[in-house]
Amino acid sequence: MATATPPPAAPRDEPEREVERLRTRARVLAILVGILTGVIGGLVAYTISAHYGATGLEKAGFGGGTFVSFSVFVL
Repeated sequence: MATATPPPAAPRDEPEREVERLRTRARVLAILVGILTGVIGGLVAYTISAHYGATGLEKAGFGGGTFVSFSVFVL
């Protein structure tokens, strides 16, 4: 009676490469989400400060400060 030969085993480092690739993708997406959240927060702060009559430099300061703080908080 002939027995079938088992299929070749997958290399051990292949799953490790896949896990590392997924970790890298997750890091990149987390950075993108942080930056986009900061941009939205900065635009909202800029718009609100413009509504309350801030000067150009004040609007830029409020928007930039909010961008930095939101991005760092999310990351």
